[in-house]
Amino acid sequence: MLLIGRVVTQTERGEVEAVFVDGGQIGDVGSQTELSARYPRAQKLRIERITPGLHDAHTHPQMWGEALGMVDLSGITDPRQAADRVARRAAETPAGQWIRGAGYLFADYPHKDLLDAATPDHPVFLQSRDFHSGWANSKALELARIARDTPDPSDGSIVRDGAGEATGYLLERAQDYLHEALPKSGIAELERGLKDLAQRGFTATHHMGWSPLSEAEELAKANRLPVRLWWAMDKHNWRGTTPGWRGDSLHVAAVKFFMDGALGSRTAWTLRPYPDGSLGMALDDLELIRAEGRAALEAGFTLVTHAIGSRAVHEWLNLVEWFEQNARHTRRPEPELKALTYRMEHAQHIADADLQRLRNLPVTLSMQPTHALEDAGLVRHHLPGQEHEAFRLRELWETGLPMAFGSDAPVAKPVWEDNLEASLRHPLNPAQSLTEAEVLWAHTRGAALAAGWLHHGLIRPETPADLTLWENGKVIGRVFGGVLELK
Repeated sequence: MLLIGRVVTQTERGEVEAVFVDGGQIGDVGSQTELSARYPRAQKLRIERITPGLHDAHTHPQMWGEALGMVDLSGITDPRQAADRVARRAAETPAGQWIRGAGYLFADYPHKDLLDAATPDHPVFLQSRDFHSGWANSKALELARIARDTPDPSDGSIVRDGAGEATGYLLERAQDYLHEALPKSGIAELERGLKDLAQRGFTATHHMGWSPLSEAEELAKANRLPVRLWWAMDKHNWRGTTPGWRGDSLHVAAVKFFMDGALGSRTAWTLRPYPDGSLGMALDDLELIRAEGRAALEAGFTLVTHAIGSRAVHEWLNLVEWFEQNARHTRRPEPELKALTYRMEHAQHIADADLQRLRNLPVTLSMQPTHALEDAGLVRHHLPGQEHEAFRLRELWETGLPMAFGSDAPVAKPVWEDNLEASLRHPLNPAQSLTEAEVLWAHTRGAALAAGWLHHGLIRPETPADLTLWENGKVIGRVFGGVLELK
């Protein structure tokens, strides 16, 4: 198959006119004239623009598959609007069935009474856009056995009123009480989420936790993975698992930890207080990260760490320095993989002094510029005077460290254009903006390097034939493993 158009190779050749796909590999690149002469029998297809296959470098694909059937609360900032949408869903849902929703951003924590009035006959559980807090009605609390005397977990909180009663709002891992009561998702939701990513033109995604590896392995064994899948294990279940590839589409590669929560839920761990005097919330115990992280490194895994708030980033950098001195891990010999060992997810708020520290450490930066579109208002509201510390895209790009872009679906929809919009026109500080070419690199070559895939994210002979196809700036299809798929 010969694809003719603007071929963005992401190599020293820059753009060329044509690419020849030979089975599951790139066979050749060059001018239209020379490749047409060289491969006269090849099927020819004209496409305006051809790039390496897009990666979404941070998703929870099973949760995304589940979210596709939830009440969409994206953009809602008023709890009454959320309750109205839930009421409309309840009108078409049999009594007693769960109603789920996600996507809201509230300035204050709402009360269960509003949901009780809207949906008296259904258990309801709604989660914030960042999934670090949730709102439940009385029926859901009852099924989850959350009562006045239910203890807070060590890494979460049940919000209570002045009398000590649960208000229905749950922070961080207090949500686990609800998750235990909810119907369990499974392989169908994982496959649905991955198929949706494939239909959007992505050829790879990086799984960031909360799904059983066995389900991904089942899909891989049956050749049902529609994207190449880089897999991070949860910190409590990685032992006994061998890192490496399962076939050519599933790569078990990392162990994930959480330094803190998220800004929208006011659980991001900060160096300076929020207006209410709080400092957010540390999640995983630092000693646990040291012990489990060291063991994971020595077993051959990459360390992936969620760090959003400025204190979380600061403490994570301290940990990286400690690991460099104390962990016996094998540094990858390839220069391009020097930063693979430690991967920071989000890197959303970075103090000036810590920005300088980053330049000297072997880290990869995995970010989601799309979050800035909605978080800009929250930054101004919750962190006044600290806006320059948020989403430091240009300054982080100039560190020279690998950058990988994703969506964090279902926190945000896996839409490349949203990352592009936030990066081209930075909503907090225009000086932090990036170019379209840089955003594409972070979604292709940068993401591939973050995964440790030296032969992905570029177009040159003998690399995998994973391509994204474009017309008028929009994705119109892809080539995955050499197979053409048009919308």
